Amino acid sequence: MVINRYIVFYFFFALLGWVWESIYCTAQNQKWQNRGFLYGPLCPIYGFGSIFALFAYDLVNGGVLERLSSLQIFIVGFIVSMILEYPTSYILEKLFHARWWDYTDVPLNLNGRTSVPTSVGFGLAGILVMNYLIPMAENLYLLLPKIFVIILPFILIGIHSSDLTLTVVNLTNFQKQLDEIEEEFQEKMTQRVDSFYRKKKMYSPKALRRVVSFRMSESRNKIAERILKGIEKIEEERKKS
Repeated sequence: MVINRYIVFYFFFALLGWVWESIYCTAQNQKWQNRGFLYGPLCPIYGFGSIFALFAYDLVNGGVLERLSSLQIFIVGFIVSMILEYPTSYILEKLFHARWWDYTDVPLNLNGRTSVPTSVGFGLAGILVMNYLIPMAENLYLLLPKIFVIILPFILIGIHSSDLTLTVVNLTNFQKQLDEIEEEFQEKMTQRVDSFYRKKKMYSPKALRRVVSFRMSESRNKIAERILKGIEKIEEERKKS
């Protein structure tokens, strides 16, 4: 029953997190924003954060820990948010080559994955969660029929697993399509660059180097490699003449 309780709380706060993020981002961008990694209305990072909070809440109620002050809750929330956000952002980007949040424009950010201002916000939210939302959720949980408490986690996990599988499969297929489009584009552009140098048009190497430096730093980019080779060839021919 203890595990069931944690599972129900995970989904409850993942849903609350999705509602908060969607409302905030929709108001900020003035158009509907479906925040979250999954198709369903869940933000798992909020669910995992709530598990940490609930565990601390249980330790306090069980007498293992002394009651935390608002400052202590804030500090823990601040640290936990950074611990959760950075690796989650990194893993998602490595797997799907996309970022679900980017704090590059936020002051005191760490590689755009987490930042001091946003972690301050999560620290303040931690006070709200520990002092008000968890006790409220606990009271609602105790009202649930026992059979419902037993069955509900299995239903939620089943739906969540299906959603996660569908999301990963679709994102993987989408990435493959992008790779195919990029490969085709690179191949066509490589052919055009080769054709350009076969005609031996003597463009300024300095100008060409500026073109190469503009978003052509990826190791996969054959176009940049071809242009650089062409520049070197032009410079060698000019030295000989």
